[in-house]
Amino acid sequence: MGPHGLRHACATHLVAQGLSLKEIGDHLGHRSAFATRTYARVDLAGLREVGASDLGGLA
Repeated sequence: MGPHGLRHACATHLVAQGLSLKEIGDHLGHRSAFATRTYARVDLAGLREVGASDLGGLA
């Protein structure tokens, strides 16, 4: 896997822990948010949780 695989695994773990992409980018030493956006994958479990939440009559 090499260094890229290790960095990707670290970023994926940090996303799962709820860190923002800014925080992850800072941790990885990225100079721009563009470099960190590759780690912004669809979090299906998170989307299911949001979809199941009661929005209390918000329209």
